[in-house]
Amino acid sequence: MGDVVRTELATKILRVDLSRRTCVSEEIPAAWISAFVGGKGLGSAYLFMETEGGAEALAPGNPLVFTWGPLTGTAPGCSRYCVVTKSPLTGGLLHSYAGGTFPSQIRWSLPDHLGVLVQGRGEAPVVLIIDRGVARVVDAPQLSGSSTVDVADAFPGYHVAAIGPAGENLVRFATVSNDGGTHHLGRGGAGAVMGAKNLKALVVRGAASTPERAIRDLYAQEARRLMTSESTKAYRDGGTPRLVDMTNATGTLPTRNWTSGTFSQADSINLRAVRSSAVRRVTCHDCPMACGFDLEINTGPYAGLRTRKGPEYESLGMLGANLEIGDLGGVAKLADTCNRVGMDTITAGHVLGWAMECSERGLIRETIQFGDVERALALLEEIAYRRGALGTLLADGVRKASASLGAEASDAAVEVKGLEPPAYDPRGSYSMGLAYATSDRGACHLRSWAIGGDAFGSRNPYQAEKGHVEAVVAQQNVNSVVPDSLVACSFARYTPERASRWLDALGYSLSPDDLSQTGERIWNLTRLFNVREGMGRAQDGLPKRIRESPLGGTGPSARRVLPQEALDQMLDWYYSLRGWTPSGVPTADKLSELRLDDLLRRDP
Repeated sequence: MGDVVRTELATKILRVDLSRRTCVSEEIPAAWISAFVGGKGLGSAYLFMETEGGAEALAPGNPLVFTWGPLTGTAPGCSRYCVVTKSPLTGGLLHSYAGGTFPSQIRWSLPDHLGVLVQGRGEAPVVLIIDRGVARVVDAPQLSGSSTVDVADAFPGYHVAAIGPAGENLVRFATVSNDGGTHHLGRGGAGAVMGAKNLKALVVRGAASTPERAIRDLYAQEARRLMTSESTKAYRDGGTPRLVDMTNATGTLPTRNWTSGTFSQADSINLRAVRSSAVRRVTCHDCPMACGFDLEINTGPYAGLRTRKGPEYESLGMLGANLEIGDLGGVAKLADTCNRVGMDTITAGHVLGWAMECSERGLIRETIQFGDVERALALLEEIAYRRGALGTLLADGVRKASASLGAEASDAAVEVKGLEPPAYDPRGSYSMGLAYATSDRGACHLRSWAIGGDAFGSRNPYQAEKGHVEAVVAQQNVNSVVPDSLVACSFARYTPERASRWLDALGYSLSPDDLSQTGERIWNLTRLFNVREGMGRAQDGLPKRIRESPLGGTGPSARRVLPQEALDQMLDWYYSLRGWTPSGVPTADKLSELRLDDLLRRDP
């Protein structure tokens, strides 16, 4: 069964002030425990209450909240944790997640806690060490400039979440990488916030305890389900690389900087190609699904390259098809470089694709062609260290880069609220377009994977439908609490009913209906944060390329757009279903219904 921890109800958060070098445990407001649970919900409550509108994301006062939930390190498929902060890439709310072994270890290091809130700034590079409940800030100048892999190797016997050179150089899409660069808090630039605080790494060691009988029985049931259920079979069989063939068949695989939806060399980067180079299946702690692959490239210019877990579908899509790179070794090398320097592979694929198109159109002086792996690798290094004019420009993401070059360059930029979308083209999935437009962290597929119900399902993917809206709202609500606040893996398919049974055994009292309302409460909370930051209906949009440029390629989505009129119709339905104003602001009645007006009341 593995090491599974049984804890009492966790009620504390560790507050770390890097400026003062203090680590103090404090009680979480009692009402927040059931109202927000943990993970995304709890982190968002702290972020909302401890910041003011318009605060600078890279300033010392921006809190960096590492949170987990009651299922972390306890239930199978739940070795995951979350970071919540204000994004330096979007200026809005950021919540990002990672798996591996580190999440269980940090939870076991602080078994009566639900998170670590980091504020302030170290005078020089520091690490935060949490060893079986004892926390301290330690100087670490020797780690300056080290890769995420090298930082992990510097602490044998511990588990490490670290930034690489990209975080230190405040690349706005820098990641926090744990377990030696194999798992990543990837989206939105949490690594840059960590770098701005001069925090190089969190270093943890915990000790699991024997679970009580009720937990053991639940554990056995869930482990059996993960190993045998049809709902998890796809991840057991092929992980995420299986999606390459699915999106290519539906014409939704972003290719050549989002100008086509099909890639002629998809067979070179799909699941079959990945399996041909796989040397081992890999898994997070205490998860029987083993959805990842370690690769050893056998042929081509990168023969002999060994990768740790990956590349996943998003890397295959954005560093492969989107750049017209059909060599699995080249894609793996690009992804491995991102992992080591600590950069998000999705945004990296976007900025490289944007630069390739701008070079082709003569909008920038530098020459970088689609399909050129070696120049792309060199440019990744330039971005990570902010070297040269182009590397410095791309380090801020496509929105800021394109704004500096004018309208023609902006036409080539694909982003929502400043966050570049994952590898699903919404011109072939209107519901995915709505999910991107309304996601609380910018374009995202993990808040709602609505494409599963239209392009891959039974709804019409090419017209505005109320069914799209209902699906997006329902998924956003559920995902906000299960898995994002418990915290569990999306692939483990925990439902509110299953989650409620676990919470009962762990000392909570939350029914499936309670959890459904909790998810809606959390979604409204994150909307309040973004509204306070100036994000309303005008920002719930899609890029010009998606709205006006017919999609190329040969698939069923060829020659289609997602027009503004269709998006406007879905937004009207969406706001009405949510109980928000037509401009996308939660109403007083909705806040009262969800008790947010009481929960977020500041003391006089």
